[in-house]
Amino acid sequence: MVGINKLEDLRLQQFDTMIPKLSPNQAEFLLRFHRDLQRVRIDTDLCSGDAIKCIQRCSNETVAIKILTIPQEQKHNGIPSTILNHVSILKGLNHPNIVRLFQILATEEDVYLVFDHVNLNLERYITNPMISIATFETSILSQALSGLAYLHSHNILHTDINPFNVLIEYHPDESPVVKLCGIRAPKTSLHAHPSYTAPELLMGSTNYSTAADIWSMGCIFARIIKRQPLFNDIDKLRVLAEIFCLFGTPTEQTWPGVSSICNFIQAFNPPIQPKDLAEEFPSLEPAGLDLLSKMLCLCPNGRISAYEALDHPYLRLHPRPNGRIFLHRPCLRH
Repeated sequence: MVGINKLEDLRLQQFDTMIPKLSPNQAEFLLRFHRDLQRVRIDTDLCSGDAIKCIQRCSNETVAIKILTIPQEQKHNGIPSTILNHVSILKGLNHPNIVRLFQILATEEDVYLVFDHVNLNLERYITNPMISIATFETSILSQALSGLAYLHSHNILHTDINPFNVLIEYHPDESPVVKLCGIRAPKTSLHAHPSYTAPELLMGSTNYSTAADIWSMGCIFARIIKRQPLFNDIDKLRVLAEIFCLFGTPTEQTWPGVSSICNFIQAFNPPIQPKDLAEEFPSLEPAGLDLLSKMLCLCPNGRISAYEALDHPYLRLHPRPNGRIFLHRPCLRH
């Protein structure tokens, strides 16, 4: 870990990529309360640059800080309502499978969100050759779904579920603990990670619901089982083509209303027929295939809810994650 003990050390940024890229004001503010600043990757529309991993001087605990920069034209009006509303939502979350926001600091220029630091994300967890994931496949999925069911029970959509936003608290010889992070503010980009984005969003639909998160979680499920992405492209149209090649071309019969949000469905003539998921996932037992197919249903109205998924036979066969699971109620559509 690279430490910054004085502001002059900022000159080293151009030589050492592990030192955070902070403005002098940001560095001066953070160093009042923290030490050993280190940059870590995050994915969120609201943050300026990367998150900062550091150690609190008062508690000696490792934390992750995200910086929300107030737009220049709004600095004279205080903190914008969009940031206040988003921070209020994050601060109100209280679930063992949601990363905890426990402190908020602010200046005239920035808002600093202080989160618990979690040492891995799902992408690093899966790709680490020193870690065996097989024993914990269903536990990881159950915990992630538990956090998602909690969000949905509070009418909160995540809208950016991907392996970088599924954090894993990992310690050898202990069961991994999953924590969701990266909850996006309303009206921010809805397909930052096209490979994990629901087809209705890739088509440009503005009438979406909790079902969009279920699709993304289904892609996480597939990522855990296959050890590689189910769809793998950064272009949303090419991802749509990959989706149709696997699940078939949607029609008005299989997805009522699809022609109103996608005007090129007719270009697939003759229509593509769906493939057998059992061939794509030969190691997955029938109950797992059933759950996966219900999460990755092309028609949003046909997808299983997070609460229903937790009660699916595939996950009932395995111990439930610790923590509160709230009864599902429909989430407001955006």
